[in-house]
Amino acid sequence: MLLPLVGSPVAGQEADSRIEQVRQSLALLLPTTLPDSIRATPIPNLYEVVVGTRLVYVTGDGRFLIEGEIIDLEGQKSITSPRLNQITLDAIDALGERNMLIFEPRGDTRHTVSVFTDIDSAYSRKLHQSLDHYRELGIRVRYLLYPRAGPDSDSFDKAIAVWCAPDRYQAMDRAMAGKAVASASCINPVRQHWQLGQNLGVSGAPVLVLENGELLPGYVPADRLEKILGKMRRLSQP
Repeated sequence: MLLPLVGSPVAGQEADSRIEQVRQSLALLLPTTLPDSIRATPIPNLYEVVVGTRLVYVTGDGRFLIEGEIIDLEGQKSITSPRLNQITLDAIDALGERNMLIFEPRGDTRHTVSVFTDIDSAYSRKLHQSLDHYRELGIRVRYLLYPRAGPDSDSFDKAIAVWCAPDRYQAMDRAMAGKAVASASCINPVRQHWQLGQNLGVSGAPVLVLENGELLPGYVPADRLEKILGKMRRLSQP
């Protein structure tokens, strides 16, 4: 009797049917929750379920839901963290760079970081004052406006005013220097930025999202950030 190979169409169909079974079980038990993706894990009968920026694990019958980090003791590595990091990167990329305030490097781009920033945060202002140094080191900075006080706050209004200004970059420089920016309104992504930060559990500002999706809170001097990014890239290479 010949057994189907792991990579065979039959094996693929069986995997798809099991994932569909999990999807149907979730639809029955959690009808208001629509998964963005369901995929098998290295653990038999346990499936990864992604909803927005949240990652959980569900048993094949859909009965048990597990939230937390899974560690592969044999391989001495986390199964969960890399996936959460990728989900973070995907969520940021889904915003589209047209909806970000991007400060390009002075020469070639060596690294790109996304930064949740708050105009009324002292350390966000300190980071902004270091932008020229970041850019000289080839670090591309994508700002996500994250007024921690939330909607209907002065910080939120300032973020909108910056985005809607005729020159956003000049307005950001003024705002980060503590100077007034004329109030303005327009279609803007500030609420999307803020909601994404909430979904990712961002509680302060600035918070840097590195190239591998890790979140690094607080102000990081340019030279130190370059070393962190360089080491991360070297470790990611085969």
